[in-house]
Amino acid sequence: MKIAIAQTIAHSDFEKNFETFQAFTQKAKALGAELIVFPEMAYFSAKKKDWMALAPQYPKLIEQFQGLAKSVGLAILPGTLREPTKNPEKFYNTLCLIDSSGKVISQYRKIFLYQAVLPEKTYDETEYSEAGNQMVTVEWQGIKLGFAICFDLRFPELFRALKKRGAQVVFLPSAFTVPTGQAHWEILIRARAIENQFFMVAPGLTGTSGDGTTKYGHSMVVNPWGEILTNLQLGEGIEVIEIETSKIIEAESKVPAWSCRREEILPIP
Repeated sequence: MKIAIAQTIAHSDFEKNFETFQAFTQKAKALGAELIVFPEMAYFSAKKKDWMALAPQYPKLIEQFQGLAKSVGLAILPGTLREPTKNPEKFYNTLCLIDSSGKVISQYRKIFLYQAVLPEKTYDETEYSEAGNQMVTVEWQGIKLGFAICFDLRFPELFRALKKRGAQVVFLPSAFTVPTGQAHWEILIRARAIENQFFMVAPGLTGTSGDGTTKYGHSMVVNPWGEILTNLQLGEGIEVIEIETSKIIEAESKVPAWSCRREEILPIP
């Protein structure tokens, strides 16, 4: 399976961002990809009053991405979008997989909400976001896919549970800041891939987002042996990567870690 990983800047202008989605999706199709994945909140980044105004348009925005997938004939993970909740002050951070016919075939709501105290800013997603409560896997093109979002990366129990469900490729759309990206991004992505012996596909925002924060970029694909197949560094762009599930079998045959686990002591949900 060929996957295109996209790295973009999230501006405070949906139409401008959507033009990038269109251009990158068409390019990915031309390069032979079967699926393209974008970063967290790639569709829109802005101050609270602006995203609050856009959040209720979630159904309409999803329809636009469905139309794009169908018109290009390419499956899309359009990064995450703000999905309205019963509380008008909060949203779900939601990731949808849309197939090439334009059908939404899975939906994952971010489980772990970001909290951090950094030199330039304090973050607390619980102030404006509600947490999801379900892990999500789906079989697509004969491969079991799993989903996570950004801060989820710091919770290995989620990835162990996805592995137990049979995940072979896990997508992690992200918007890591520069300080945390420099310190933890690569090492955690490689660790999740190595310890679970699956592929990690992690697109990240780059540049200065519409909310004024600077993002780390360095979108990566890592194989089950922990090898980096691509790293987009900084700047916008895409790269198409071949996902060979035989690499999972190869890694498991070298180090059969999964069969060595002690489920009776440390059960995995």
